Amino acid sequence: MIRFFSLAVLATTLVVAAPAESQSRRELGERIDATEVRIGELEASFLAGDPVAENLLQRLEALDYQVREMTGELERLSYENRQLREQLDTLQMSLDAASSPVEPLVDDAATAWMNEGLDEAGPDTNQLPEAAEQPIADGSMSMASMDDAMPASDPNALYDGARSSLLDGDFAGAQSSFERFVTDHGDDPRIGEAQYWLGETHFVRNNFAEAADAYIGSLRSQPDGEKAPDALVRLAASLHGLGRTDEACGTLARFGRQFPDASQASRDRAARESVRANCQ
Repeated sequence: MIRFFSLAVLATTLVVAAPAESQSRRELGERIDATEVRIGELEASFLAGDPVAENLLQRLEALDYQVREMTGELERLSYENRQLREQLDTLQMSLDAASSPVEPLVDDAATAWMNEGLDEAGPDTNQLPEAAEQPIADGSMSMASMDDAMPASDPNALYDGARSSLLDGDFAGAQSSFERFVTDHGDDPRIGEAQYWLGETHFVRNNFAEAADAYIGSLRSQPDGEKAPDALVRLAASLHGLGRTDEACGTLARFGRQFPDASQASRDRAARESVRANCQ
C-alpha cells in the first residue's frame, strides 16, 4: 500500500510539473490537494515506524540535497560564464581598437623645435606655380592627391608645397611630399634639407625609427649642409626615443668635433638633448 502511494506521489508530481496550459486551474488545485494528502499519509506511516516509508523519505531527502548541490553548481557556472563573457567583450573591444588606424600623437615640444627651424630658414624663395595657387573648389582633394597631380619635373613646387604643409601642421601631407621629392630629385641641392624635414614629419609623431633613417640620410647626403648639425642632434633624440640612450649620447659627443662652427641655436639644442638623455 505504501509503495502504491509512493508511486502515486511521484506520478502526481510529474503531472503537476506538466505545462499549465494543458490543465484547468481547478484540476491543478485538486491534484495539489491530493498530493498533499498522500504526502501526509506517507509522513504518518513514517512516524508509525513503517520501514518502507522511512526508506522512501530518506531517498527524497537525498534527492533534495542533490538538487540543492546542483543548483549551487549551476549558479557558480552561470557566474563564471558571465565573467568569461565580459572578458571576451573586453578583448573584442581591444582587438577592434588595435585594428583601427590611429594617427600617432604629435609631440608638442618637437613641433616647437621644428617650427623654430622653419623660422630660421626664413620665407620660401620659390613660388608655387599658378595652377597650384588656385583654391580647391570642393575641398575633396587631399595633399597626397595634390602630390600625384604635381609634375615630378618641378622640384620647387614640390619642395615648397611640402614646407607649406609643415607650417600648416599637415605632417602626413608634408611627409608624402618630402618622400616624393627625395625619390624624384635625389640630385637637388636641397636633398639634405628635404631629408631633414622628412625626419621632422616622423619625429613630431614619435615615429623614431623612420625619423632616424631620414636624419641619417640627410647627414650622408650633405654632411656639411646647413641642417647637418640639427640632423645630428635629432638623430640622437630619435635614438633616445627608441631606448638606445648610450648610442644617443655617443652621437651627441661627436657634435662639437663634427660641427665646431655650428650656430649657437644648434649648440643649445645639442646641450638640451644631452640633458634630456642624461648623458654624462
